[in-house]
Amino acid sequence: MTGTASAVEILELDPDGYRAAIPGLTELTLDAIAGGASVNFLAGATAEDVAAWWTARTASVEDGLTSPFVARQGGRIVGSTLLMRSGNQNSPHRAEIGKVIVLRAARRQGIARALMEAAEARARADGNWLLVLDTETGSGAEALYRSLGWNETGTVPNYALLVDGRLSPATFFWKDLR
Repeated sequence: MTGTASAVEILELDPDGYRAAIPGLTELTLDAIAGGASVNFLAGATAEDVAAWWTARTASVEDGLTSPFVARQGGRIVGSTLLMRSGNQNSPHRAEIGKVIVLRAARRQGIARALMEAAEARARADGNWLLVLDTETGSGAEALYRSLGWNETGTVPNYALLVDGRLSPATFFWKDLR
């Protein structure tokens, strides 16, 4: 990906790369929290809290259920997404997209789009043709997913707490990659 002051590289991480990326993923997530993004944490979350969340996914990366993707710019992680495959016998065709995060200073450069395209390409290659995700209703991410051809399933009121502790709805999306 080019067109920025410094080229952005989209990488799928193997387990060792994932473990090495946890400090950068932690920094990325803390930036999102500071900007008010609803990414599983409330105001006051510490680097230790966030690093523990990312570390808890290591086994899933090691067993191949989760494929982490990062965007790097100038050696720094500026974006992420996770492709999380279903481990159930009745849904080998399904996966979920999660943790689509872009550093606030790096937004509006097409990074989230590039991360989504990489995750979708990997899902398609692996036979995971039905993808699902959820996002904060009314967020900028909602428009991104629509522009990428995702279909709205519906909205669930009071789904999650925002960074400031207020309840917020979430909008659910799906995409058929066939």
